Amino acid sequence: MMITVKCEDRRWRVIHPTHPEPIGFANGAVAFDFADALAREHHAETGLASAVRVEALDAFVDAVRYD
Repeated sequence: MMITVKCEDRRWRVIHPTHPEPIGFANGAVAFDFADALAREHHAETGLASAVRVEALDAFVDAVRYD
C-alpha cells in the first residue's frame, strides 16, 4: 500500500488509498509523521508492504517502506 503526502498551494494532504477524502495538514512534518504511523500500523496488522511517498511540485520521493 502506498500512502502519499502531497503539497499543493502550501497545504499538505495525506492521501490514503482506501479513504475517500484526503486529510489536510498545515505542516509537512506533521503530515509525514501521520502517514508514517499509518504505514507502520498497516504493515504491523497485515504483514503486507506499506510505503510513504512525498510529492511536492513536480517531484516525489519514496521516503519510507515497511516490508
